Amino acid sequence: MGCKAPFIMPISKRLVVLFLADLVALIALAANPHNLEEVVQTIRPEIRPEEAMDFMRHVYATDRWFTFPKFQETAEYVRQTMGEIGLKNVELLGAPADGVTQVGFWTEPLAWDAKPARLEILDSDLPPSEKILADYQKIPSSLGMWSGSTLPEGITAEVVEVHGDDAKVIAKMPLKGKLVLTDHNPAGFKWALVKAGALGAINAFTENPDLQDGRQWINAWGDNGWAFTKSSTPLLSFSISPREAALVRKLLAEHGTVRVKATVDTRYYAGVYPYVTGVIPGTGPEEVLTLGHAFEQGAEDNATGVAAMLESMATLTRLIASGKIPQPKRGIRLLIMGEMYGSMHYVSTHPDRMRRTVAAMCMDTPAGLYNLAGTEYTLYLNP
Repeated sequence: MGCKAPFIMPISKRLVVLFLADLVALIALAANPHNLEEVVQTIRPEIRPEEAMDFMRHVYATDRWFTFPKFQETAEYVRQTMGEIGLKNVELLGAPADGVTQVGFWTEPLAWDAKPARLEILDSDLPPSEKILADYQKIPSSLGMWSGSTLPEGITAEVVEVHGDDAKVIAKMPLKGKLVLTDHNPAGFKWALVKAGALGAINAFTENPDLQDGRQWINAWGDNGWAFTKSSTPLLSFSISPREAALVRKLLAEHGTVRVKATVDTRYYAGVYPYVTGVIPGTGPEEVLTLGHAFEQGAEDNATGVAAMLESMATLTRLIASGKIPQPKRGIRLLIMGEMYGSMHYVSTHPDRMRRTVAAMCMDTPAGLYNLAGTEYTLYLNP
């Protein structure tokens, strides 16, 4: 997965250098477009790592709650920041988040908001702190995105464990009124839980079980695909840590039955899925598009991508203003949006602009540490 030598450079600066190196390879900013090393040496001193980290912290502070009101706050911050760093024609736009509007083959999701949400073990002599399996106010990712709600007094249910992800088998299980503990991401077989009459899911799957107190974020909860649309079923959705999953399984083995109380305050509504765009104008009509999604709960996925793009554009505007590099031949457009749902809407509503776009590059989760499995930099090219 790489050696430790790259850590000599602060990770935020390394991200921006990586991004700019790829970008300028596309747009040929240097006087000698084939001398990429010269370009890198020109831009490197102008990068401000602390500014990039500040961008990341601001985006993460709102996106970590993954509700549509918080997405709007993120978008307002990004719009303001684009203007402050010198981008032109900055626009805060949006797709209808009504659960019915189709863009291409994608149906836009319903907007969703969440307030307090908790999941607590009942009938146990556990210490009070161990009884709480999920608390959205303390750990937002303990609640799945687009989770349904309960009555204000909450609901009590029995926990039943399901092994595997065979949807056809799960659909025939006696799960009516149960909260289902899963060892696979339940988003992949939610429709089967609906058919079986389940009250909801308690996800125990994680991509990295060594992180005993981490938990997998459930960001898909549609009955027929990723996002929750108007025809989807409002099942409850929780996610617990490997440590908590081991505790629940221990209680099931010892007592046969585990009861929990869920109290969830969420709502679905017709709203807006925002996205923001701005441009460094070129001398000609063509554009290069750099894009990446916001509006997910991770600092790595994808507040770092947003930060790398903002700092890259800020660096370029400083270099152009100082005369160290010329105005680019092609405009460099930045688009920050909801993954797929925002980019599809942007493409479909800006056909003339897209006809003038000659290349695009997406920045998604660029900040994984080299000593963690699965976090190497990967560059994908279209055929």
